[in-house]
Amino acid sequence: MTLPFGSSSSLTAAFAGGVATHQRPLRILSGVVRGPLLPTAANLATFGGNNAASATLRTSGTALNVAGVAGQYNPMAIMGGAAATVAANADVLTPAALITMLLLAIQYCAQPPLTRKFLDGRANKKGITMVEEVVKFGLSASFFLSCGRDFVSSEIHGWTLSSSLLLAGFPALLYATQGVLTYLGYQNTDSVTFNGLNQTKTLSAALWCFLLMGKRQSVVQMAALGMLLFSSLLFQGSLSFSKLFQKKVEGDGAEKTGAHTSFSKGILPCMAAAFISGLAGALSQKGVQMAGGKGRSPYLYTMELSVYSSFSLLISMFATKNGRKSLSEEGGIFKHWTPLSIVPIACRALGGILTAMVHKHAGATRKGFALILGLIMTGVTQSWIEGESLSADEWTAMVLVILSSYLHLSYPPMAKVM
Repeated sequence: MTLPFGSSSSLTAAFAGGVATHQRPLRILSGVVRGPLLPTAANLATFGGNNAASATLRTSGTALNVAGVAGQYNPMAIMGGAAATVAANADVLTPAALITMLLLAIQYCAQPPLTRKFLDGRANKKGITMVEEVVKFGLSASFFLSCGRDFVSSEIHGWTLSSSLLLAGFPALLYATQGVLTYLGYQNTDSVTFNGLNQTKTLSAALWCFLLMGKRQSVVQMAALGMLLFSSLLFQGSLSFSKLFQKKVEGDGAEKTGAHTSFSKGILPCMAAAFISGLAGALSQKGVQMAGGKGRSPYLYTMELSVYSSFSLLISMFATKNGRKSLSEEGGIFKHWTPLSIVPIACRALGGILTAMVHKHAGATRKGFALILGLIMTGVTQSWIEGESLSADEWTAMVLVILSSYLHLSYPPMAKVM
């Protein structure tokens, strides 16, 4: 049975029931990102003494190889004709997608407490980001080289600076622009408005994936994305069922929500940041899934993003008065650092690599589900540590996340086989 991990991976052999070969530890992880998620034939082999039968299913996103073992064949493919329908955007949630999404959720959960514990709030923000990009590049290069000489050679073959600038340089510029707009919006909106607008990034990613790659969403999937947005706001406290049924009391401050919110300097930058985030995510997904016919390696793609982001940070440091001043101060960009300050930075760098892997195997839209899962894991962990119970709204949000995930996976858009 061929799984999207790549046939050379020992993890694949374990899933397939074969004998696992001895490989370097990182080779297993590299196998997760080697299988290209491109339209291929879904091979169906019957078991027993029957002749092998195959059915070619046209998909727009993933490779689906199904072995004809009892209980593992595809009835639709066997029936053929009008009944042989598959998801038009058959982004099957493969083991690789599940693993990378779960790891990203764990990283998202671990990042806030690590940052609070090991990073001084007075530390230079651009310096932190610069070191993060360097660490990200180093980790990506290590994982990339661990994949083996043949794999590295095949990925490097045909690489050009022009293609790199188009695939990674432009998204890096978009991410930098998004960061500036997000910071501006955060300063000029109240927390409720900011959280609400910030969570529309998943909807933006779904829109751009449709415009750039034709990744359609069914009506049920669109409803699931809306439910996911609602659940995130509910869990963060931006919305509350109990407050919806309470009568407004004059002078209680409820009507002052948004009193410090500026439309031009707050709401518009937040909306633009979410819109740009979706575009950058869709471009990244297209790069790692479709570039060159087989897609970029997530490791190589992350290395490219890190290089372009580092250049933009260096330019901003030397081009501004505050940036030059921070470099000339005692300690430079490492002022207020401790030896353990590298811990949250390395964690965030790993998050950047995992994001590229999620784009490869699950897509930019489903990355939103991983991040909301990480948000819930953060809330549950914090409640457990502080000895507090979850509120009714938080429990409701958790149920809605599970329900929206089920609906999004179970009801993809359908199309007839060509």
